[in-house]
Amino acid sequence: MLKKVLLAALALVCVPNLVLAANEKIDPETYLCAELVSNETLLQGEAPLFEGLQLDGYASAAVNMDVASPDAVHIILNEAVNWCQERPTDKVYSIWQQMRATGPVPEGDWNAKTSTCADFALNQDDASGFIIWLDGYNRKANNTTKSILNSDADVRAFIDACLLSPKRTMLEVLQENAKDAPAAK
Repeated sequence: MLKKVLLAALALVCVPNLVLAANEKIDPETYLCAELVSNETLLQGEAPLFEGLQLDGYASAAVNMDVASPDAVHIILNEAVNWCQERPTDKVYSIWQQMRATGPVPEGDWNAKTSTCADFALNQDDASGFIIWLDGYNRKANNTTKSILNSDADVRAFIDACLLSPKRTMLEVLQENAKDAPAAK
């Protein structure tokens, strides 16, 4: 265990500008194992689901799997954390996509192409994770950096627009509300 912590610490020193905050929008293509294993949430003993959901949505789009499965996310997240502890400079997405492609086809009620805003309105608590997953899915499926996860206001704008459009798919509404990240100052 100490060896794993030391490897992660070494990677943190070697990688400038490493973001360690929890519940942040990530770039799944560049998210490093060191970032995952040093995530605030993980260090507090919880799974970093916010980041895991983005990674899973992104990887799911890459392998043409449209269903979000909380069970699959938990399993892959645990496996990715274990894998990353030995490989802090590797990118998480490479192993995540491989596990998503070779694992069982996920089953569940939340589908990127068919879940509507009415589905969201009927089960907002359960849909909160799907929104994060769907944002990752959209970024990969449409080769875009636009997101609703840039700010709480962007998420709120998406939710408000979705509640006003019950017959539309959540993906359509997300695509209309996704924005580029604000320029760094």
